[in-house]
Amino acid sequence: MEIGDVVLSLRGRDQGRLFLVVGQSLDRVLVTDGDLRPVTKPKAKNPRHVAAAGRLREAERERLRQGPKPGDDEVRRWLQDLQEGGDADAEG
Repeated sequence: MEIGDVVLSLRGRDQGRLFLVVGQSLDRVLVTDGDLRPVTKPKAKNPRHVAAAGRLREAERERLRQGPKPGDDEVRRWLQDLQEGGDADAEG
């Protein structure tokens, strides 16, 4: 999994929620949804407990890597757009 990938939580209290991968830490992926998990406090999840669900457009992925960090409202919008329209990277 890479920064900018969108994943579906398979385990835990957040099971069934979409998250955005914003980093990696040893054997964990750091995820946020801009709601229960704000960008400033990402959740460390076991990679085996998430499934790939899409990826952001390249410009958005690059922004996550380079900065500045997006706001929670922007992350929520990205995830909502992906849910409504399928793979965000396919749109352009």
